[in-house]
Amino acid sequence: MTEVPRGFLLLGSTEVGEELARTTTVVAYVSAGLGVLSMLMGLSSSVMLVPGLMALLVAALARWRAQRLRDIPFAVNANHPWVLDEAMGKAEVAIRSSEMHWTVLGDHRLKLHEDPLLGDPLVVEDQEPWGTVVRWPQAAEARLQRWLAIGNTALALRDAVNGHDEESEEQRRRAAEDTDLLERAWPEEEDALEEGSALSRWLETARGSE
Repeated sequence: MTEVPRGFLLLGSTEVGEELARTTTVVAYVSAGLGVLSMLMGLSSSVMLVPGLMALLVAALARWRAQRLRDIPFAVNANHPWVLDEAMGKAEVAIRSSEMHWTVLGDHRLKLHEDPLLGDPLVVEDQEPWGTVVRWPQAAEARLQRWLAIGNTALALRDAVNGHDEESEEQRRRAAEDTDLLERAWPEEEDALEEGSALSRWLETARGSE
C-alpha cells in the first residue's frame, strides 16, 4: 500500500516530529520575520534589501530542513503513546519503504543491513534469520541511524502498552546478545537527544520497560 494504513498517523505529524524540527522551525520564522522587516525598511533605504533577501533565503532553507526532519518513515495508530496517553486498544507501528509502501511491523525490533549487491540500506528483523522488512532509500548514515532509533523506540513503547510477553522478550534478548544489537542500536542517537526532551524521556521509558 502506498497510502498510510487506515487509522495510522505519520510520525512526523506527531509530537515527535514537532520536537525534531522545533529548532529549525523557530529559525525559519525568525528569519522570515527579519527578512520581511528588512524588505519594508528597504523601501526607504536600499541598503536593507540585501540583508532582507539573505534572511528570506535562510528562512526558506530552514523551512526545507524542518520538513526534512519531519520526514520519518514510520507511522503509529491512535493507541500508541505518541498519540494518546491512554490506549483504547492495540498499539501498532508501520514502516515505509523506499518504494513508498507501508508495512505494519510485527514483534521484532529492527536493525540496519546493507544490500551486498546494490549497497542499499535494508531494514531487517533483529534476530535470525534476519528477515528483510523493507528497503530504505540511500541516505546519510546519521539519518538512517536516527530513523532506526526512533522506530525502535516506537516499537518498545508499543510493546509496553500492549503488555508484551516478558518470556518472549527475554528469548529475543538472548538471541540478540551475540551481536550486541541493543547496545549498538541506541547510543549514537541517544547522545544526540536533548536531555529532558520528550523524545529522550520516551526513550528512557521504553528502555526501562524492557
